[in-house]
Amino acid sequence: MLKTPLKKHLYFIGDIHARHHKLVALLAHIDFDINVASSALKSGQLVFMGDLIDSVPSCDGDHLALLEQVESLVKHEHAFCLLGNHEFNAIGWMTKKTDGNWARAHNKNNKIQHQAFLEAVIEGSKEHERWIAWFKSLPLFIDFGEVRAIHACWDEKALARLKPYLNSDNSLKEAHWQDAFDESHELFTLCEILLKGPERELPTGDSFVDKTGKVRTRERIKWWGDALSEEIIKPVVIGHYTLSGLPEALSEKVLCVDYNAAKGDNPLVCCSVELAPADKVASVSNYIFHYVNKPK
Repeated sequence: MLKTPLKKHLYFIGDIHARHHKLVALLAHIDFDINVASSALKSGQLVFMGDLIDSVPSCDGDHLALLEQVESLVKHEHAFCLLGNHEFNAIGWMTKKTDGNWARAHNKNNKIQHQAFLEAVIEGSKEHERWIAWFKSLPLFIDFGEVRAIHACWDEKALARLKPYLNSDNSLKEAHWQDAFDESHELFTLCEILLKGPERELPTGDSFVDKTGKVRTRERIKWWGDALSEEIIKPVVIGHYTLSGLPEALSEKVLCVDYNAAKGDNPLVCCSVELAPADKVASVSNYIFHYVNKPK
């Protein structure tokens, strides 16, 4: 249930991964200025698709500037923000299980992935605790009526099973955060599907090394071209998938705005849509992609 009144336009912004300067450039490009009443702010709101945080340690990102800006935009009803898998993992990093172990293992690979954020907030500090609490308040999905948004995968059956674990704003109830990291609990699988995307096992003996250097024996499914997409009756915007090339719709009902802004000069991408009339929102051909530099 939305608590923030909707304006006429929505701008869905892809995974930023601490590249604050790219957000600044994108907002200038779409003329979204909170200090200018006649800018796109007048009739529009932003939707951050999650994965605000984490980047390689040597990146030119600014976690705190980015988080402060996004939180302020959400607080003043200029924006919505979804929970991404990186915020989800950050919560696990700070959550103790009943057996005393960390919900997300503090191993070398996980530490490398999360290091830039931990250094920015100073691990274990009040600042760190503050942002983890804010991440916990973020919804796992948002239904805007004629268009929906989720970080990785819109799965009707998984969302129906998820409902008992959610607050009215689609954030996870505090009592269930440990369950979300318990591989024996159904909530773990639900969060994996919705925030990281469904996967399948590779043939026996096959594997690949992902961008973090981890060897994997499972691969992500392009669910928008699979049976799951047949259940989608309204357009869905996602992030997460680090696409390349010129932005375009993935299917008749699914659009992705993650074009790997985390890397080098890759642009931060967003897509916009006018919410009325309803038939305009229903067709992905009416969604417009925006970016400052041409994607590679």
